[in-house]
Amino acid sequence: MTNNPDPRAHQRGIALPMALWVAMALALLSAGIAATAGQATRRQGSADQVAVARALLDTGISLGTMLAVHPDATRRLAADGRSVTLDEPEGSVTLTLWDEAGRMDLNRTPPDRILAVAARLLPRDQAAALSATLAQRRQAREPWHSVMELGASLSPAAFATLYPLLTVHAPAMGEGLVSLRAMPPALRTVWPGLDEGMADPASLGLARSGLPSSLFTLRVTARTHQGAVASAEAVLWITIQGTRAFRILEWREPAPALAGEGPRS
Repeated sequence: MTNNPDPRAHQRGIALPMALWVAMALALLSAGIAATAGQATRRQGSADQVAVARALLDTGISLGTMLAVHPDATRRLAADGRSVTLDEPEGSVTLTLWDEAGRMDLNRTPPDRILAVAARLLPRDQAAALSATLAQRRQAREPWHSVMELGASLSPAAFATLYPLLTVHAPAMGEGLVSLRAMPPALRTVWPGLDEGMADPASLGLARSGLPSSLFTLRVTARTHQGAVASAEAVLWITIQGTRAFRILEWREPAPALAGEGPRS
């Protein structure tokens, strides 16, 4: 006797993530309507372009959060550090998303692995400064609460180079593993041993698979048609809890400078 799969089971499997995304979209939309109404009132009485850029920034955070977990994979925002620019009536928003599982965690990834990557990217004196800082934290048993804390120990250029590859919010994976699936290309190209093939990813500190992503860093740069700019980064935990579509674990405004980034307006 042949067992035919129940098509309703497949439909239920699709319906759940779609329902979660719709709930999140409605929560963001209601919050966005309230914010937009207040911002529109302010714009009617003022031509302050900084306020307009800030309104665009809020729009970008809402759009980026929705696109991070869009049920349609063709519309989902790639969580690997690539940027997408969207046009809005008052300007544009550039969205960049990172999956926290694909970055080195200052509290979880073995320091030797972080230093091996840094040695391929930083000048020798800056790699030495990083090594000393990591060792000092280890000896003091002092955890990192933000990647921004590392900026005090490195030159601006060195920090801007290493910053996109680091986090303190990675999901717990055994032995501080980094998700190969979620790893951004900039980290993949300098990961020791990865270019030589890998019979055992775990031996390189990598995990082939993991749970669906729910922790992201979203970077938004908003530009008005008149040239005003606002930027920020939000570390997001996307979870439907009541009317809350997501939680912001860390907020950075303005967004930190990145290597190769042009001068800011």
